[in-house]
Amino acid sequence: MNRTFIDHTVRQCRNLDGLWDFVTDPEDMGLTQEWQKQFPANHGQMYVPACWNNELGLYDYRGAAWYRTRINVSGEQNLQIIFHAVQGFAQVYWDGEQVAGHFGGFTPFSFVVSHAVPGVHELVIRTDNRLGEDTIPYHAVDWFHYGGIIRPVEVQVLPDIFIEGLKMEYSQGSDGQLETSCRVTLRSLGEAASVPVALTLDGVTIGEQTVGVPANGTVHAAFSHTLPNPRLWDVGRPELYMVRAATPEDDLADRIGFRFIRAAEGKIYLNGKEIRFQGVNRHEEHPEWGFAFPPKLMTKEIALLKELGCNSVRGSHYPQSPYWIDLLDENGLLYWSEIPIWGAHLPVEATGNPVLEERARTMIGEMIRRDFHHPCILFWSVHNEIDTRSQEALHLSQSLSGLVRELDQSRLVAYATMHPLTDIVMGCFDVIGINYYHGWYNGKVEQFADMLAGFHKHAASLGCADKPVLMTEFGGAGIYGDTGWEPRLFSEDYQAEILAKALRIFRGDPKLSGTFIWQFADIRGDLRSERGFFRDRARSFNNKGLLNEYRKPKLAYRVVRDIYRADRYPLTE
Repeated sequence: MNRTFIDHTVRQCRNLDGLWDFVTDPEDMGLTQEWQKQFPANHGQMYVPACWNNELGLYDYRGAAWYRTRINVSGEQNLQIIFHAVQGFAQVYWDGEQVAGHFGGFTPFSFVVSHAVPGVHELVIRTDNRLGEDTIPYHAVDWFHYGGIIRPVEVQVLPDIFIEGLKMEYSQGSDGQLETSCRVTLRSLGEAASVPVALTLDGVTIGEQTVGVPANGTVHAAFSHTLPNPRLWDVGRPELYMVRAATPEDDLADRIGFRFIRAAEGKIYLNGKEIRFQGVNRHEEHPEWGFAFPPKLMTKEIALLKELGCNSVRGSHYPQSPYWIDLLDENGLLYWSEIPIWGAHLPVEATGNPVLEERARTMIGEMIRRDFHHPCILFWSVHNEIDTRSQEALHLSQSLSGLVRELDQSRLVAYATMHPLTDIVMGCFDVIGINYYHGWYNGKVEQFADMLAGFHKHAASLGCADKPVLMTEFGGAGIYGDTGWEPRLFSEDYQAEILAKALRIFRGDPKLSGTFIWQFADIRGDLRSERGFFRDRARSFNNKGLLNEYRKPKLAYRVVRDIYRADRYPLTE
């Protein structure tokens, strides 16, 4: 299951979930020996979707691995195979021939087999979850980089002319009306033809036309519509519409919510009202499933967020499951989405690497294209904790923020800095996030007040005093079950104390638009005996979660809940 709703009712679709043939390739022999044509006889099996690092004997395995399944085609058919997410590098083979390749572990990619002949076909994929100097994320990253096919694989049967995509945009008209425009992309896998296309919104037809599609080409059909008295999506009020394009032989549906975001005078406004963010950072990770996060647990996490008093969540540090974002849409919770540039250990030279920049631009395009219609997403964030004191970071920020604005002008462009007093890139962005850990990595929690005073002065000197500011990371580790009479490092008591003190300071600063606590739940770290990174991660986990890795609450959860649910700091004003 990849969405909370059905996106095709005419097109035949099925998931390829289940056991696939599987073999690791620690010596990188597979390509030389052409395993895509002759799969090793001594293979095992692996469930898809899943992460191999959750299996016995593969806990620490980083490297190449191969998967194989078979698809039975009855009659000549056009097939589209969609991998909704595969960790790291992926090379895909159809009957021994490479048909697709992809870099990046959290967004989908696909290929089309035109007029596949009847019979049994082999689908083979080589994956590689190793990180390096020019990968995103970088090899020194503060979460475990699982390997595997982490989200569903889908096979779809396509007509000769099919709907390749749809994109709806909108603006505020007069007298509360909404002006919508929608582009439907049609693609031919054969001869030229004219096809009737209908567009509906919540089942009501809002446009019809006949479109000429060139042979083996694509064409865009444009629709416009005025929607009187639209229901606006808002925090806690998740008004949603279903938009559907259909031809006699195909269809494509997506869900959209209409809302308006702007930043002005240091504040963020949603539908004309100032919004203050009460949030947490969330990794989509669990010790039993890794990144292959089950939908049932997602629904529980929504309940835990609402119980905590959150109105928002930051997707740390990568595009998360469409199913999860659907749930946020449905529950009226706000979302910050970002690509996996985590830069605390990213050298300046790597920041200036053109390969990294190009990969980042591709990831941004894939993230925005996949998630464009989700109303819960207010921010596209392009990097986290890189060295924003450098000219290389300035160039990268200009490039990536400019691309976001080319692709989507309806949201705010954001980033998170760990250098708030010396940062030089904040002018590139609509919203500034600050990651700082007074009380944990440096100083005492009371020093946040002086740090913020210094930051506001620095921002004003760069002409950025009018930009909204969020505390996007702060907190400390607490080992679940470690309690005592007095707060001390790594105890639940100490974690709860520094969060309570920090929140009092942040909520007393009128120039802050809100907080995202680090973090929702404990996650597995990337600790290795041969290197010195992250040696403070007790149990091999980042223990800063309000919940432990099995979603059991720590004292900090209850302390934050009391603060977030207090009447003196409402969710909206």
